[in-house]
Amino acid sequence: MLRFLLWRMLGLAGTVLAFGLVAWLLGGGPGRVLRGSVPGDHRSFSISSLLGLAVRAGTGAAATASALPALMPARLLAGVIGGAGMLALARLTARHGRDYVRLRVVPYRTDTADAVALARMFSALQARLARRWFQRLFRGQPSVGLEVHHRPGSGAAAARTWLAVTCPAGTERSVEAALQVAYPNLRLEGSSERPGDPPFLLRLKKHRPFIERASAAPERFEREPEPLMDRLMTSMAATAEPAIVQLALTPTPASYERLARAQFKRREARLRGDRAGSRERSLLEEVELRGGLELQHRPLFFADIRVIGASRCSCEQIASVLRSQRAENRLVERGAAVRHRALGGYSRRVGRGEGNPLPGLIRSVFATSELAGLWQLPSVGYTRVPFSRSGLPLAPAPPEIFRPAHGPGTLRDALGPVSIHVSMRRQNTAVPGTVEQGKSSYLVASIAEDLLRERCAVILLDPKGDAADAALSVVPDGRTCTLLDFSHPTCGFNPLAVDAPADVIADYVVAALKNLFTDAVWIVR
Repeated sequence: MLRFLLWRMLGLAGTVLAFGLVAWLLGGGPGRVLRGSVPGDHRSFSISSLLGLAVRAGTGAAATASALPALMPARLLAGVIGGAGMLALARLTARHGRDYVRLRVVPYRTDTADAVALARMFSALQARLARRWFQRLFRGQPSVGLEVHHRPGSGAAAARTWLAVTCPAGTERSVEAALQVAYPNLRLEGSSERPGDPPFLLRLKKHRPFIERASAAPERFEREPEPLMDRLMTSMAATAEPAIVQLALTPTPASYERLARAQFKRREARLRGDRAGSRERSLLEEVELRGGLELQHRPLFFADIRVIGASRCSCEQIASVLRSQRAENRLVERGAAVRHRALGGYSRRVGRGEGNPLPGLIRSVFATSELAGLWQLPSVGYTRVPFSRSGLPLAPAPPEIFRPAHGPGTLRDALGPVSIHVSMRRQNTAVPGTVEQGKSSYLVASIAEDLLRERCAVILLDPKGDAADAALSVVPDGRTCTLLDFSHPTCGFNPLAVDAPADVIADYVVAALKNLFTDAVWIVR
C-alpha cells in the first residue's frame, strides 16, 4: 500500500512538473535561458545549469521535488494550490448540500436469501450508486446506510425492532430495486424515525489489510447456520436500551479493485518465494490465499460500521456479535471519543447515514461477499424479538392493464395506479368477497374516478348507507349531487292525486300491487 501511494505521489509530481515545463516553454523560457537570465530573477541561468538541474532531477524523487521550484513558476504553483482548494471546497459544498432520506424496510413474511443472492444485491447496490471518476472528482461519492434499530418498551408500548435504509433523495426507487435482487417482495416506506445525538458510538474495522476476508460464506453443500441478524437482534434486545447498528457504505473507485489484485499478486509471490527453499507446504497459507482470492473481481465498499447505544457496555455487547463473524481476518473495536464527543463529527453522519469524508483506505474496505454476512433479513422463523413483516407479496398487474396518466386510479399495485378502461366500464363487474375485504372501498374508488369524467352520470344504490356516505365525500365541488334517503324521506308522491277518474286510478293502483305481490294475497278494493 505504501508503494502504491508513493507511485501515485510521484505521478502527481510528474504531472505538475509537465505543466510547469509547458508553461515555461510557452512563456519564452528557452530564449531567456540562451540569453543567460530569467525575468524577475537577477541570478544567472545558463544551459549548463539547466542540464545539471535535469540530471539531478532524474536521480530520485527527492531531487525532483527540490527541482520543482526552479522549473515551475510561482504563479503556476499558486494556481495549482488554488485549484486544489477550490476542488476541495466544491466537494465539501456538494457533500453538505446532499439530501438523505430514511426509509423503513418492509419485508414479506417468507422473504429469505442465501449468501450468493445477498452478494448480488450488494453488487447491484454498488452499480446503482457508483459515480464516474469526473463526477466523483468534483462532487464526491454519495453513500447508502443499512441500519438495525431497536427500541425497548413495556406495557402498551411494546419493544420494537426494525430495519431501515438511508440513501440520497431521488435514488429511492434504485435502492429498492437493488434490495429486491435478493428479496423480491421487499418494500421501502417513508419513515419519520430520526436518531438523535448518539450517546455513545463504537466503530469496527478490520484487524489486517482488506485483501484478507473478515467473514466467509458457507460452503456449497454446507448447511447455512443461524443468520447473524438473528443473534444481533437478540443481543440488542438483551441490553434493554435503545440501540442502532449502522453500516455506512461508500462505493470505492475502480482503481481500488486493481489495487486489490496487485496486493494479492504481491502477497502470493512473496509466499511462493518463502517456500522456494523449503520442501514443506503451509496449508494455512494456502487457505488464506484461497480466502483472499474470493474477494478478487468483486465490487468493494468503504464501510464504516457503527454501533450506537446508551453506554459503552451495551455497545460492546452488541459489537461482540459482529466480531464473532471472522475468517482469515477479524473485526476490532475502535472508539470515537475524540472525534464524536470533542469535535461532534458523527452526529450529522449518523443522522444522515453517511460515510466518513476521509474513509479508511486499508482496514475499512469490504467486498460484497463480506457484507453479505453482516446485513440481511432475519430468518423466517425468528420470534425471539418482535419484528413485523408484511402479509401481502408484491404482485404487479399484467402488462395489458390500463394505467391512467393522471389521478390515483381505481386500485394500486406494486408499480402504480391501475384502472378499468373507459370503453370497458359499460360492462358488468362482479366483486365477491367476505366482510371487511375492500368491496366498498373498490366501489367508492371507482365512483371517484367516474366523477372526474364530465359526461358521466353516476347512480349509486346502497341498501345500508355506508357506501353512499363514503361516495358523497369524493364528489367534486363542480358536480351536482342528489340524495334520496328512504329511511328519512324529505319528498314523495301521492298516486291518488293524479288528474284522472277515480276508477282508473284505482285500477292502476291494484294492478301495481298485484305485480308486487303473489296471487295468494287477497286485495280488497
